[in-house]
Amino acid sequence: MSKTDVQLSSIEGIKRLAKAISKRDSISHSKALDTASQVSGFGNFQHARRSLAAYSADTSPARNVVYVSTFWRDGQTRTSGRETIRVLLAKRLDELIKPAQYRYAHKLGRFRRHASDHVIDEYRPDSASAALARVCGAARVLQFMDITGLRPSKARVEPREGYSGRLPGCDHGSAWYDPVAKHHVGADEPYSGSVQSKIAERDAWARKHNWSLARPEWAGMYYPEGSSELYLYADASKGYSLDGLLQALSKASSPIVPANCDKVAIDAHAPFVTPGEKADAEAKLASDVQRKAPSPRGPKITVEYRLPLSGKRRRRPKAAMPVDAHAKIGELLKRVLIDMRARAGVYKRVDAVRGELDDWVQCEHDRQAMSDAVFFGLYYGENSTGGKPETGKQHIENLRLAGSMLMQHYPDCAPVRDLVGKIDLAVRSIEKLR
Repeated sequence: MSKTDVQLSSIEGIKRLAKAISKRDSISHSKALDTASQVSGFGNFQHARRSLAAYSADTSPARNVVYVSTFWRDGQTRTSGRETIRVLLAKRLDELIKPAQYRYAHKLGRFRRHASDHVIDEYRPDSASAALARVCGAARVLQFMDITGLRPSKARVEPREGYSGRLPGCDHGSAWYDPVAKHHVGADEPYSGSVQSKIAERDAWARKHNWSLARPEWAGMYYPEGSSELYLYADASKGYSLDGLLQALSKASSPIVPANCDKVAIDAHAPFVTPGEKADAEAKLASDVQRKAPSPRGPKITVEYRLPLSGKRRRRPKAAMPVDAHAKIGELLKRVLIDMRARAGVYKRVDAVRGELDDWVQCEHDRQAMSDAVFFGLYYGENSTGGKPETGKQHIENLRLAGSMLMQHYPDCAPVRDLVGKIDLAVRSIEKLR
């Protein structure tokens, strides 16, 4: 990767890159500053200094930059390009929305998470203006979630009376979930011209069903530059109030639209790497290097043993885990096995782990250190433990604790990594159930 492939997010970093460019290309320092700024996603050095100064002067807590991109192609003129904008958020992207929730998010449905600070549209509009409108629409949804704390939902948010229970004049609606109050909220964004004749009817609907209906001061997500209006509604009979959302939206900055967005000036065909993408790539590289690094193996840290019945040769760590540690891990595994008999993806993997450990403990301790009564109860006999079923979250914690204890008491070797890998797969299977 060349120096000009890296996106910089500070004036000091741009200046350092400019010195290298000036020396490499034999150009003036001022031209090198503009070049370095353009590589970093700005129009020129003045644009970079103004934009980054605005970011650093923001006194709001934990400001995070997220990039929103859409590629476009005009089939008639055969021209193409990309539109990318910056969005300032109080929360990190992955705190706002999970990858699986994009499909339910208003105007984010065809975007995907590309990096920890970058979302990209899978759909290609036919013009730069259409692309810019799409990225601004996605940015407004991120704004809305950041301001309100709401999360996208696929739930049906209206009284349970079929079509007759629908909010009159409802248009461009979306469903949201308040994770703190554990309550759903509906968003309605009709055009102002069409909703005016429905105001009295909508108010009557709210009174009839005992629902709250309010219009925030914030203009909305759908098409605020084209006179759409935002309304929020929720079931007031269950004690939910919209006041907190309305107050938060009243203090928020204006919705992002093409006229006020912070565009990233870059060559559409040049590499564009956000700071988050660079960090993700470096983390993956470090992980790959660590995974491929040769680890000690052979007789120094593992030892061969034979399975009691089949006589098959296997290897185990050349170490002895204390009996009480075996007992603790056995207890954790049995608590998972009791509740997960019907979940093969979990049960089979955890059962394989305890079977292996049952063989290891026989090789590690003789009868003086471990009586038969103790041995028979270490990893089996889970039917006698009793107790009510535990939650998936508790099972995940139990499995992760068991894995950490294995890594703590045994050296890093292939047999241990195999057991920890089975535990990780069991955890993933449980997470799919939640």
